[in-house]
Amino acid sequence: MHATNGKGQVDHVAIAQGAAAERLAATIVVAFDACEDAGIGLSELQKIAVLHALLLQFDGFADHVRSLEAVDRLLWNLGHLP
Repeated sequence: MHATNGKGQVDHVAIAQGAAAERLAATIVVAFDACEDAGIGLSELQKIAVLHALLLQFDGFADHVRSLEAVDRLLWNLGHLP
């Protein structure tokens, strides 16, 4: 199933954001487990702080990708002017 933008078109940015979120979540789980395995497990408050920082960094990801896509489109169009 593909994410659509309300016009029946596939929203590639939403798909990329979902894939990135899955990878970030898996990375955080592995990092928490590694800390635990090393005997320096994080408290719940520390885990929340890490997740909070991650979410703050991830906020705006879709807008950032869309802006890069727009710049790419503009540059491509500039290269194809008559």
